[in-house]
Amino acid sequence: MTELARLQSNFTEYLRDPVHAPLPAGLDKRRMGVYSDLVFNNLSGLLKAFFPVVKSILSSSQWDSLVRDYFISHQSQTPYFPKIAKEFVQYLSHRQLSRHLPGFLTELMHYEWMELELFTRDAELPDAPINRSQLGSTPLTLSLLAEPLAYHYPVHRIRKDFQPTAPDEVPVHLLVLRDKTESVRFFELEPLSFELLHDMRKKPGLIVLDWFDEIAEHLEVENKSQFTTKGIAMLELFNEHLAFTESVT
Repeated sequence: MTELARLQSNFTEYLRDPVHAPLPAGLDKRRMGVYSDLVFNNLSGLLKAFFPVVKSILSSSQWDSLVRDYFISHQSQTPYFPKIAKEFVQYLSHRQLSRHLPGFLTELMHYEWMELELFTRDAELPDAPINRSQLGSTPLTLSLLAEPLAYHYPVHRIRKDFQPTAPDEVPVHLLVLRDKTESVRFFELEPLSFELLHDMRKKPGLIVLDWFDEIAEHLEVENKSQFTTKGIAMLELFNEHLAFTESVT
């Protein structure tokens, strides 16, 4: 390592961790402290904007400790500000949470990040909904601007005055999508709806009526017609928000 590279390494180490890293030789401690605080506060402010619910739930000391640990221990892979939110989510997913932090924190942070992810995702909405009369028989693919999600906690309802202490007995299923108004929306799903949308993501070109027939037979549904009608009604709602594209063979 050259002398310049060593100085740069010591300089950035001190910026990240001024409490434990040695002050680089020849530099003023007060000035370095001002610079370190400025960089940390800029990062903290950026992350606050990305995760407002998380920030509102944590105390100032909890938030600062989390951001500081991320700053010290995580090797970022991007210089782009919007992508730092994903880095923060990845960092937290690989950390052992302190017992002083809520157990839902990792999932809540992922949920908040998904709004930014869908809003900035480089993909085009379909030009129009699928024809309603052909929705069940047309090979469908889930739009790249729609994602079915499963969580252990009801992340869409967590706020400062509602903080569950244990996961739900059954998973919480959601669909997040960017609609034709360029707004990101979240919908709560029944388990079967989630399974259908998840299968649609895994198997582009899925025929919905065939899927309903298979599931109805597997579940030994007595009234298959009513079961299918209810399922198609659910799809019509998401179809209006341009959640599906027609697969081209």
